[in-house]
Amino acid sequence: MHTPDTKDSLIAEVAKAADLCMKPYVHSVFLENQLVDDDLNDLIFKIQCRNIDGEREESMDIDLEVYKSGDEVNMTISWRSIMDRPMLWQGKHAVWMDSSSGLQCETPSYGKPFESLARRLRTFFKASLS
Repeated sequence: MHTPDTKDSLIAEVAKAADLCMKPYVHSVFLENQLVDDDLNDLIFKIQCRNIDGEREESMDIDLEVYKSGDEVNMTISWRSIMDRPMLWQGKHAVWMDSSSGLQCETPSYGKPFESLARRLRTFFKASLS
């Protein structure tokens, strides 16, 4: 059973992971869908980015979807405003997909921080969804 502040805890954990993995930026996180009865099976987060001076960097905003499939935690991570960039699907392994066709593609230049963020969050959510 999760505590009443589950939503705030999730948001804080996602922001902390984004700050750590996507340096030098600072992140604010919003849960875009409703958390009902602490059901953590399908969560959609908007991760907003600011530079070290506190100015918004909308081009660096990220979308994160976390969902459960069987006993596994999966997620997709993509740029919010740049729809034609590849997106990351993270389950047991990282898979980069062309955002238009959904076909697997090569890891993009920005791939390492996304994969680091995904691994960190997957570990957290796997423990939370157990």
